[in-house]
Amino acid sequence: REDYQLLEERESKLQAKKKFEKVNLNRVLKTLVQVHGIQMLVTGVYNADPHPGNILVLPDGKLGLLDYGMVGRISESDRKTIARTILALENKDKRTTANIYRENGYKATNSKGDLVDDNVLHRFASFHFDKIDLSPLSLESGETVNILEVLRSTREVVTPTWVEEGRRLAGLLQGVAAQAARPISLA
Repeated sequence: REDYQLLEERESKLQAKKKFEKVNLNRVLKTLVQVHGIQMLVTGVYNADPHPGNILVLPDGKLGLLDYGMVGRISESDRKTIARTILALENKDKRTTANIYRENGYKATNSKGDLVDDNVLHRFASFHFDKIDLSPLSLESGETVNILEVLRSTREVVTPTWVEEGRRLAGLLQGVAAQAARPISLA
């Protein structure tokens, strides 16, 4: 009788494993990003801590979100600014992205002074709201620079709250995707 129960348990676990292996992680990650995008941009109230321990992929492929103990709230005007930034990133509109950052008070400096190059500000916004891109960066002057050197030598002087909140959430979502070995673009 015990042997029969053990066999049933093993069979049940094998079936669950086979079912889980068929889960489409790309779809799950897309759903995760969409849920958090709706929370942040539409409702203004969002789960501010979606780390891997708070996310479940159920055997049937559904997404399970846990622990809303850390909830962020964001104003309507900041939500609109984030949405405009994401659209500019999606459209690869460097000038608009940089203007949004400048107009809303983002300021960073390095040894050469304030960072005002549209391409640099666009890349920073991409890090904050879209994806990590470590490829060389072409400045408006035509000079190509190592983005890691730019990052190492840069100090953020003023970072608006909407950037802080957005990049924290984006970073956590990118981290979840990286742990699933599926890097994603959020924009």
